[in-house]
Amino acid sequence: MMISTLRICGLTAALFCLSVHTAYAADEHVTVSGKPAVRVATYKDVAHFYERFEKFPAAARDGISLHFAGELLPDHELPSKARLVIHSKQGDIPLFFGTDRDMHFPRTAPLIAENPPILQTESIGHNVRTELSLRVEVPQGDRFTGVQARHWLTQINACIRDLTGVILSWFMPDAHRLKIDLAPGARFEAVTDGHATMLARNEGKDPITVMLRPQDYSEETIFRSTKPFVQVRVKIPGDAYLTFTPDR
Repeated sequence: MMISTLRICGLTAALFCLSVHTAYAADEHVTVSGKPAVRVATYKDVAHFYERFEKFPAAARDGISLHFAGELLPDHELPSKARLVIHSKQGDIPLFFGTDRDMHFPRTAPLIAENPPILQTESIGHNVRTELSLRVEVPQGDRFTGVQARHWLTQINACIRDLTGVILSWFMPDAHRLKIDLAPGARFEAVTDGHATMLARNEGKDPITVMLRPQDYSEETIFRSTKPFVQVRVKIPGDAYLTFTPDR
């Protein structure tokens, strides 16, 4: 018998108010393409996160989208190596592809109605952990202002207050930082009153992540990169991870 839970940590639990306990019938075994597989969640376990995000106030999530970036623990390998699939009646639907760490979660009415299990079919014994990420749209692609950065942080804090209430939100940390993913070869700098300060340079072959606290700069500051940003995310306070973990 396989009994599995979808584990969430820190502020993610408070934000999305999800408690998952998934149990299955005794003596049930699952075989996919002749290989053993373990259940790590159900479709609705993950869909609930997206549904909860869409209940945030429209103004608070304008220009912001929810994403999950995964890694295979303990060696931080590509999540696609675990081959997580939605085991639907119409066939298996992979959640990760190749070198892409983003989880691709299809949301359709038939899948919601069916609520198929999510299976791990490779790298059994290793866990896929995904970081909950709130990605912001950067209209100009390679730059944004201090005003825009503060607005993004304010939006996330509004979401926290909406979910927890004003009183409880006093005891929860606000979002203060952005995570900037720089393209290979890109230089990232802050320009204030015509004076440019180098913040980071990516001399590698892969994107790198730079932490930025916009409040350390004036609202008039322009943060710019010599190449378009790979992505810009708001760092959620606390541990914001969702881990697919089968119980033994």
